[in-house]
Amino acid sequence: MMIDKDYNLMVGLRIREIRESMHLSREKFSEKCDISASFLADVERGKKSLTSKTIYKICTACNISADYIILGHKEGFDKDVGIELLNSFNEEQMGHIVNILYEIRKISS
Repeated sequence: MMIDKDYNLMVGLRIREIRESMHLSREKFSEKCDISASFLADVERGKKSLTSKTIYKICTACNISADYIILGHKEGFDKDVGIELLNSFNEEQMGHIVNILYEIRKISS
């Protein structure tokens, strides 16, 4: 079983990933989710835990599944957020991503 510190760190990293994929500063993201920016910073660093109420606020504000935040299940990650993340890559990076996707398709077939 994962100890609380490690779990908090993993959750914090996923929250940060969501925020960055939305191209939002901590201040803008915390405002959108109705939480304080200092609390968000502590969560992202794994120093504080999220309550179910705060998870609910983040999920509803960002249109994402709690499965991703809590368990790391990518299928719970909103497709629009994924598209936003893809749109943030430059042309060279997108070329690499496309090549990786082709390789995944070959393996899966």
